[in-house]
Amino acid sequence: MKNKPMSGMLKGAAILVAATISSYATAATEWKFFTYFPVNDKPAQLNRDFAQDVFNATGGKLRIRVMAAGELPFKAPDVLRAVATNQVQMGDVAIGFLAGELPALNVLQLPFLCTSYPQFDRAIQAVAPIAEQEVQTRYKVSIGMHWTMPPQNIWLNRTVENIGDLKGLKVRAWNPEQVDMMRRLGGNAISITSAEVIPALERRVIDAAITSALSANDWKAYDIVKTGYLVNMTMGHQVMLINDAQMQALEPGVRATLQAKLKEWAPKFRAMSEQGEMAARANLQAHKVTLKEASAQDLRQARALMEPSWNEWATKHGAVAQQLLSAVRTGCTVP
Repeated sequence: MKNKPMSGMLKGAAILVAATISSYATAATEWKFFTYFPVNDKPAQLNRDFAQDVFNATGGKLRIRVMAAGELPFKAPDVLRAVATNQVQMGDVAIGFLAGELPALNVLQLPFLCTSYPQFDRAIQAVAPIAEQEVQTRYKVSIGMHWTMPPQNIWLNRTVENIGDLKGLKVRAWNPEQVDMMRRLGGNAISITSAEVIPALERRVIDAAITSALSANDWKAYDIVKTGYLVNMTMGHQVMLINDAQMQALEPGVRATLQAKLKEWAPKFRAMSEQGEMAARANLQAHKVTLKEASAQDLRQARALMEPSWNEWATKHGAVAQQLLSAVRTGCTVP
């Protein structure tokens, strides 16, 4: 039996369905976003909230799937190359973890140079455009957002009274500048991932770890940590990275919405950082962690000890580093 020709109504319906499916397939885009923070840490939670807002604002045309530490085979130092090679389309990372790739951008991680939120806010105005140009030129990756994690401090499984008590201790550090700092302070820097910190403190493989109160609290470090030695050595310069080609491939309206959301959410990440830090310190104290404020004398001693290393760092890493150090010195001299 010969097939009967399709009626005009059925043919029209079939064309409409096919067009709808085709339109959905081309309009809906799914990206992967890798955050090196553990899944329950506040930055990871905020990244998921950001992604949901982008999905809603684009009418479902851009879905960003946020995957945290352990959900993809990457660690923090891998984020830049993972985004550059389009293994993920977005990622967040601390600039300190990019020291091997882009050492000159690590200026805000020089210990005791930039030590407060207001100082960071001033310094980032000079750092951001240079960082964005370097990353885009070398890796075809854009920086969609700059923000800062809270001040970096030292969390110990023992008590300390002053900066001299750090001599001989094994301290988890997560960038070369912290390694150099511990050497100058007479300690020993140990490199391990965030996920390894608490087990290492518990087994006394390390004596202390450098991180923020926000992260220490998220890790439930209060079960192990006895003392938070508050020296506010650096702020934690964070960036949100986007693969350039994937950004340009978005529909213009979707791209504009994403750019607007990045601008809108930067203050929310800042607020999470500052408010979360204060709440974390209070919770750590409630769990019997002693917060030991470094004395003014200890801070003067530490800064004097580290200041020569700033110039050595800039000389080692060339003209961009020297330019950035000069700008950050200016931004960070006022309390």
